Amino acid sequence: MATVRHSDSIFIQRAVADVFAYMDDVRLEHEWQPNLRDAEQEPPGAAAVGTRRHYVTDFMGRPVKNSYEVKTYERNQRVVLESMPDSTVTATNEVLWASEGTGTRVTMSVEGKLKGVSRFVPGAVLEAAFRDQMKKSLSLLKQRLESEA
Repeated sequence: MATVRHSDSIFIQRAVADVFAYMDDVRLEHEWQPNLRDAEQEPPGAAAVGTRRHYVTDFMGRPVKNSYEVKTYERNQRVVLESMPDSTVTATNEVLWASEGTGTRVTMSVEGKLKGVSRFVPGAVLEAAFRDQMKKSLSLLKQRLESEA
């Protein structure tokens, strides 16, 4: 299975600090990530380098468990998460926040590949799933944050 990479961005008419705070709260992720079933963070509270996040998502109609560790944490700028060994994927996720005019540009990137029997999913199918999930998540994020402004 080849490594799949995908990146997308969206403009949100809210301040960087507002967008970052909303996205950084693992308890709110289900509001803007449509495939998310469950999310928790350890330790609870403010995230930092070393914080771990555990997710159960729907992927191609099946529940998938993945755990990530925060490797880079720059408040209001950049967060990088890397999957932990017990995850279904080997992945690195990066989110960037940048002021743009009167709002915020959010850029999400993922680089990953499936492990175990899931690794037999064709690369094109995996890439399409990453792309569709990211596009839906960013759209919901924008909708949610701009409706609360």
